[in-house]
Amino acid sequence: MINIPHIKGQRPRVLLITQDYFIVPELARGLRSLGISFVSVEFQQTPSFLKELFDKVAFLKPHFILSVNHAGLDGDGQVLGLLKRCGVPFASWFVDRQETFLRSAVESNSLLAVFSWDPEAISSLNKRNVPYAQYLPLGTDTSIFHPVRGDHEYLYPVSFVGSSWTSKIVEVLRAGGFSAALLRKYKILGGLLEEDFSININELLDLAGDDASETYMSLPSGKQEMFFRLIQLQATRLRRIKVVSGLLEFNPAIVGDVYWARALSKKRMDFTWWNHLKYEDELPAFYRQSMLNFNTVSLQSAASLNQRIFDVPACGSFLLTEYNSALENLFEPGREVACYDEPDNIPEVISKWLSDEKGRKKIIRAGMKRIFAEHTYQHRIVEIISKMNLVFYK
Repeated sequence: MINIPHIKGQRPRVLLITQDYFIVPELARGLRSLGISFVSVEFQQTPSFLKELFDKVAFLKPHFILSVNHAGLDGDGQVLGLLKRCGVPFASWFVDRQETFLRSAVESNSLLAVFSWDPEAISSLNKRNVPYAQYLPLGTDTSIFHPVRGDHEYLYPVSFVGSSWTSKIVEVLRAGGFSAALLRKYKILGGLLEEDFSININELLDLAGDDASETYMSLPSGKQEMFFRLIQLQATRLRRIKVVSGLLEFNPAIVGDVYWARALSKKRMDFTWWNHLKYEDELPAFYRQSMLNFNTVSLQSAASLNQRIFDVPACGSFLLTEYNSALENLFEPGREVACYDEPDNIPEVISKWLSDEKGRKKIIRAGMKRIFAEHTYQHRIVEIISKMNLVFYK
């Protein structure tokens, strides 16, 4: 039983800003299952959204507003200013890179708390004068991702679900309008960054030679950030191709964009590919049907933990994931989650776990127990409520 903190001696009242994003339905179901009173307003880029938002603030008198990725706030801080006059705090949970949504500093006395899935984002948030910033990892919705009774047949020895990041690269290329000189360099720079992600942009440009550095420095700061983002995405795509290629000797099932089918077909090895599986309706069964679910993180968010790290164990399924330091704070690697360290070791590690049914079951049981005890979206909601109470009502 999860204990729900009260705010000012009352059960918390929350106004949830909804949008078409993967985590929002989970938050709504979590609030509902906890018996927390909430109303929702759908985010839209229209003046009518603000009217509906403040109408519902007046109706519900919420203890705080909950949003994902800053939806509902403007870049000038006007909405935060109005909410301060109403005495209503705003909780924003970033589950993507915050630079995309929070570009400038905020008023240090605003009623804003920011939670981020990325532990490395907190220092950046503090520099933007965010009054309260905290690391808050993702979780799972156990009403969707849970084990089923009885034995089930494994249809796939190894599987991977994830993007190649090609669509994101295309988006940045279209928005960037970069010169031909920079376009000729981004793939080379991405390759260098994939080999050593600690290299900064200036070192990368020096390695690239020619006039790349001069061309880059002539860009406005926003375009510079966008170009570096492009290089990071290319580095992540190259790393993902490398690690997923290590699965091919096991005839894996791959779920992701069409680029996977094109890139992996060049390897001339057998694999099964689906473009898409429905997150709530199809993925849980897919995870259960895979003897080993493989996971890798994004280089540009290497310290954060993605959704699969929580969803797969919740289904009672085995997960092999790339090690990162954030795992140590949430799981016990080697006992509750299985990890690999280097891409070159992936086939060896997979072979080890495929041949060790007893070891897999032991990790499945321990990981699932930890997930249900500490890492559901209900737990995350209670953490947000607790911190909003502590920061704004004590």
